[in-house]
Amino acid sequence: MKIRLRPRLLIWLHLFVLYACVETYDVSYHLDAELLTVEGFVTDEAATVISISKSKSLAGNYYSVPLTGCIVELVVGDGTIVPLKESVEGMYSAGSSFQGKVGQTYQLRFRTPEGKQYESTKELLNPVADVKKIYQELDQNGLLDKTGKRVVGSTVDIFLDFDDPKESKNYYLWRWKHYEEQPVCITCDGGRLVGGTCVKINSRNPPTYDYPCDKACWEVFYNPDILIFSDELSNGLSVRGKLIAKIPYHSSKGCLLEVEQIGITREAYLYYKLLRDQNQNTGTLTDTPPAPMIGNLRNVNDADEAVIGYFGAASSRLTRYWVNRSSYTNATVVSLLGREINLENTSPFPPPTYPCVISKSRTPIRPEGWQ
Repeated sequence: MKIRLRPRLLIWLHLFVLYACVETYDVSYHLDAELLTVEGFVTDEAATVISISKSKSLAGNYYSVPLTGCIVELVVGDGTIVPLKESVEGMYSAGSSFQGKVGQTYQLRFRTPEGKQYESTKELLNPVADVKKIYQELDQNGLLDKTGKRVVGSTVDIFLDFDDPKESKNYYLWRWKHYEEQPVCITCDGGRLVGGTCVKINSRNPPTYDYPCDKACWEVFYNPDILIFSDELSNGLSVRGKLIAKIPYHSSKGCLLEVEQIGITREAYLYYKLLRDQNQNTGTLTDTPPAPMIGNLRNVNDADEAVIGYFGAASSRLTRYWVNRSSYTNATVVSLLGREINLENTSPFPPPTYPCVISKSRTPIRPEGWQ
């Protein structure tokens, strides 16, 4: 098994999780020892996928190695046992036929190849309110540089309304991703594309060339912040104008936004609140937190072992929204590349193309709802 180096930034779980279930946070921690990391949700709308890995810091870098060969199962409150199969290295799926039910409890149990046994607390799958309305406004000065002082572009700000149920306490988590049409599939820094490979140009100041995609291609972006809400001060009231996303004004063409409104337990809310507060206290979500966040999982036979992450149950409502940017004539454009596209001049022939390779951040599959 190869160790994969991951940079110090907030990143989501692997591709399978991104397309199959509620996405989960996977933060790069500063670790003095190798620790087990577990993340995943049971949902009532999507497949259940659990990520199990071992994580460690080394020489200022953060490593995560998928833990394969585990025996994993869900224990449902009615006594049903649901086995999970390893679909991708370290990713354990209940399959598309399984769906969580509101009002039912779920517990994660698994055994590692070394024989260690782990379990989570029981999580109740609570209902979640529907999104009543989603809408947008232009923020001319919405995108700032890292100092937070200089304006670098405009944003289209996305808001939503919903009615909070008064019968119970409710806790919310929001995830979103948005799709932009991407015309460039590879950039050769100081070189040109030859036979599908970037080849260096022998020159004192070699140019950087961009090459178009061989087919329609979309770039995928995810919310960088932890978006949570408690109805402690608004129980049973209508929530209006909840800011969910600030979409950079990449062009006058529209883009597609997918928003998940998720109902979580109080315990999950407190976990994500601590995670958010910890990251904010260190500066931004791209900073490495000072200590790992211990969630609701434990080693059955060793209470002193720390386990990172959280297993939860969540009701989810997905809303697709088309972001129309054509009416904003005074917006400041932020290029997808951060600069103008520079295609190689191969006249009279067009420049070579490059495949749109599916990944966490890119897909050749037309998103549902794309206009």
